[in-house]
This record gives sequence, structure tokens and C-alpha cells, in this order.
Amino acid sequence: MMSTERLTKLLQELGIEKTEAELYVFLSAMGPTPARIVARRFNQNRMKSYRDLKTLEEKGLVQSLMGRPIRYIATPLVDVLNRQRGGLKRKLNDLEQNSKTLIEEWKNLASGAAQPTEEESRFRIFQGRQQVFDLLLDMCDKAEEEVRLVTTTRDLARLSLWGIEDRFKLLVQRGKKVRVLTQIDANGLKEVEPYIGLVETRHVTLSTPIRFAIIDGKETLTTVAMDDSMSMTTKADTGLWTDASSYVAAMRIFFDALWSLAPDAASMIFSIKTGEPNQEIMTYMDKQEYISLFREMIERASNTIDIMVKNTTTLPMSLEELQAAAEKDVKIRILTKTDPGTLPQIGKITDSNIVVAENAVTTDIVLLTIDEKESLMNVPYKGEQNRTVWSNISAYVGTMLLIFKDYWDLGQPIRDKMQQAVQRIRVESVTQKIKEDLEGKKWIVEVPGTISGASKTYLFDVVAKNPKEAEVNFCIDILAEGSVFNRIVERGTLNTDLKSTKFVLASLVPLKPEELKLAELYQIHVTYAETEEELVSSILKRIK
Repeated sequence: MMSTERLTKLLQELGIEKTEAELYVFLSAMGPTPARIVARRFNQNRMKSYRDLKTLEEKGLVQSLMGRPIRYIATPLVDVLNRQRGGLKRKLNDLEQNSKTLIEEWKNLASGAAQPTEEESRFRIFQGRQQVFDLLLDMCDKAEEEVRLVTTTRDLARLSLWGIEDRFKLLVQRGKKVRVLTQIDANGLKEVEPYIGLVETRHVTLSTPIRFAIIDGKETLTTVAMDDSMSMTTKADTGLWTDASSYVAAMRIFFDALWSLAPDAASMIFSIKTGEPNQEIMTYMDKQEYISLFREMIERASNTIDIMVKNTTTLPMSLEELQAAAEKDVKIRILTKTDPGTLPQIGKITDSNIVVAENAVTTDIVLLTIDEKESLMNVPYKGEQNRTVWSNISAYVGTMLLIFKDYWDLGQPIRDKMQQAVQRIRVESVTQKIKEDLEGKKWIVEVPGTISGASKTYLFDVVAKNPKEAEVNFCIDILAEGSVFNRIVERGTLNTDLKSTKFVLASLVPLKPEELKLAELYQIHVTYAETEEELVSSILKRIK
């Protein structure tokens, strides 16, 4: 697990100021945090904290979560590094393709200043494996502090034949640091195992054959094209060497970013040999990869599934498919926003292993954690769900669980929301039938409607007026749940505040004798029925 000091130092190397790096690390450890906590942590006033957080948000290091209060969460480090990595890759490609032109333009631009000599800053191309390997070994021989190398396992095997292991041994004996990044899989174990224990070795996923080496932060050798066959004489191996300080510094930052997230080679090999999952973090930019990964995680869940999603219709799988997982005795919690279109579907869930809650906050983020062992977070970008981070690193998973718990504790059980929706539907059914009947008789009807009194404006489910009695307003409240007694008390001032108004309280909730007496005291007309149809009939009789 990366220490806070190490992460802070890495962020500074990426060009982030120390205070900003410390704030980013703090938010990474805390999860969603309001500005007041930040102010308390760094002993500063809240406005200063807001300004610092806004600066980090503009740089893409922090994201704000809507709510009261607004909370801030650190952007996943892998996204920060991916942005830096993407910029470095583009810069590397540009330099590889236009190195000669760039050098000439730079010389012309700097003609009025002191010019570096050819020996001080150069770009050189080396063609063929023998030339590239000879140069790399020569660079290692001259190393005074450290060697950083990224390459394939097959290239490590070729370099072993060329004698690089002996160079590494001498470097280590002289107290120099050697770090190797390579892709470790079942097919390449024999090639990488000789380096375990000899030098620091970590795993990195390489989509294409690549090699680059950095010596002492002073010079670098980068692959322009590499044939990854075992041929030792192929000409299809081209390297770009330079000691240009800006280029070398960029490549060093790129390497350190990869290194900081890379799992140790020994643990990776143990994972391959035993079948135990290795702890790592991975990113995906393709929507189909996100969908496939989401489904795979659901299928391998054996104990718990926690999901946070903006709307159940945006899930990569249906609620019926999730119910199939629940039938395997997997406990599922879903935190989501609901609407009239999704409530009926959620209402069909009958499995007791699935609990749904209404999210108090609207967020586009999709969060999935299974068995408290691995987490997936998908962040939509420009309307597409194509930025996904997956990890089984315990600290990362623990953070995701804390985020989910924070939202879950603020949520509302969906059964309460569904009950409210059902009762609202009953009320709307009554009001619409009243409206249709009265408008058919040329009455003026508002649903809902308002009446202004001497002290305030009142809202009613129905406000109706008979043109023949234009001076009289009929105001109707329809109660489908809750306390009739409390509603009568709330409306007790109507007769003193509203003139020429007749108020009817229509209830689908049974009335008690004391409630009828209280309504009579306040001169409120009360009517009760068991069904919506009966209640409509009773209301119409009252006002006619």
C-alpha cells in the first residue's frame, strides 16, 4: 500500500504544488469530505479551503458531489496518471516522428542565446538489435545512481543472452538502484524469474512490445519499433537515444507513474502459480469492456453485492438478472434514484436478499463492490459510460465501501417511497375524476389549486368554483395516509383567514369520533370512503 509521503512526493513530481498534493492525499484517505473538515484539518478558514478545493477541481484532481453541504472527493489516481501518461505518449510519438525537425527549429529559436553543443544535447537513432543492445549495456556500465527499464519478458530473455544480468549484478553490488517493469504472465515466468531477487521487479500490462530505459535521469533509450522475436540480429529494432533534459524528465515521470501503481513481480508470480488473485488496479476506456466486467463481477459474487447507480435502467444488466444472483443466496443492496417509470419494476422484486434504497444525492457514477473484495467505478465522460476503474487492492475497496455506506446511510428505504407513490396515485385518481365531472358541468377547476388569504397562500388538491356562485370557492384536501387529526389542526385557521370558502377534507383513512368533533368545531366538512370511487361520489355530493 502506497504511503501518504510517497504519494505526496509523486504528485509533486507530476508538477503539483506541495500543499495541493497534501490536500489530494487527505481527500484520497477520507473519501467524500465537506470544506469545513478540510479547513479544520489544515488549520485554515473555510473560504481558503473552498478556493483550494476549487483549484484542484479545475485541475481535474478533485470532484464535487452535490448535496448539503457540497462534499469533495479525490479523482482516482489512475485517472490523474492516465491523463499525464496520455500527454507523455503523445509527446513521445511527436518527438520520435519529428526529432530532426524539432532540433533544427529549437536551434533556430535559441540562436540568440547560449547554444548547447552537440555533445550536450543530442538525439540519435540506432538501427538493429545488436546496435540497440550494445548501447543499452554501455549505458548501464556508465550508470552512477540508477537504471529504470521497461520491456517485455522475451526482451529480458534476449538481454540475458547479451549479458545484462551481469551488468545488473555489478550495479547492485556497487549500491546502485535497478528497477525493471515487465508484463508477467504464465508464458513468461521462466524469463522473469532470474531477475526476482536480483533487482526490483514489478508487473505492468503492455498492449504492444515496448522498451525504454532511463539512466540516472540523464539519458534515455526509447523504442521506435521493436520486433519481439528471439532473433538477435533482426534489423526491425530501432531505438531513439537522447540526453535532452526535458525529454528525459518526461520519460522519468512516465516510468514513476507506472511504477507506483505496479504490483510486485514476486506477488504476481505467486498469484499465477497458486491461482490467488493479485492485488492491482486497472482502467478501461471502452464501454463494452465496462459492461462485460460488470457482468463478470456479478456472476462471481458469492456473498454480497453493493451497487450505486443513477437509475436502474442504466445498469448493464436487468433487475431480473440481478434477482438470479440473489437466488444463489447473495445479499444485494441497490442505491438509486427512482421515478414513476422505474418504481413498478422495482416493486416486482420479491427476493428478500435484494434491498433497494432511494439515493438522497443524484450522481452519474456507477459503483459496484462484490464480496468486499473488488470494486468497479464507472464515471461517464461526455455522456458515455466509458471511463472505468477496477481494483482488488484492499485500501481501494475499503474506500469504495465507505463511500457506498456514506450514501446508503443518507438514503430512504424504497418501500417508504413506493408507499408514498401508491398513495399519491390514489389522490391523483380522485382529483382527476372530480375535475372531469365538474368541468363537464362548466365549473372552473384547478388541480392542484391555490387560494390567497389575508396572511398567506394555501395549496389544495382541488380548487373549484361554480360560475353561478362565483363568490364561493370550494377547496378540497384528499388524505390517503397519515393523521386526519393533524390535518384538521393544520387547516383550523382557514375559516378566519379565507372568506367565502368552503373546505372539504376527504379521507381514505378511517375517521375517529374525536376527529369528527374537532372538524365540526373548526367548521370543516369531513367525508370518508374506503375506495376512490366512493370518495369521489361523496365529495361531489358535499359541494353540490
